[in-house]
Amino acid sequence: MSPEKLDRLDVRILARLQRNALLTADELAAELPLSPSAIARRVRRLRETEVIAADVAVLSDEIGPLLSAFVHIQLDRHALAAVEALRRRLTASEHVQLFMEISGAFDVVLLVAVRDMDAFNDFADAMLAGDPVVRRYETSFVKRRRKFSLALPLEAEAD
Repeated sequence: MSPEKLDRLDVRILARLQRNALLTADELAAELPLSPSAIARRVRRLRETEVIAADVAVLSDEIGPLLSAFVHIQLDRHALAAVEALRRRLTASEHVQLFMEISGAFDVVLLVAVRDMDAFNDFADAMLAGDPVVRRYETSFVKRRRKFSLALPLEAEAD
């Protein structure tokens, strides 16, 4: 579904579901000028058309100590098949929370979550250090997580 096919109420529904995906149609109807059944149909359509890609649980730091790191990677572009193989491995890794191709001095940035420094070293050795496509990488470790959100800024568009 293209963004131009979303109306103002779709956007308002999406903005609320980004904050709390467990809101019921009844709860949404208390805030929006639609009946619960109309909201349920809209939410179903938004899921079927993959505007809502997933409903996930965002875990707090209470789950236990984890080490998070931003890894900036500069690639060697001479072997495109090998670059694609690296992309597939990084995408498949349970430790990679975020994988974005970026502009600038580096080609890729990752957000990696592991148990501790030993686990990070194992990840870096297995995924990056021995790969001939990786020209170099730099890592910055997260000291404190102040905000973590996947929400897109939609509310202003809906009003």
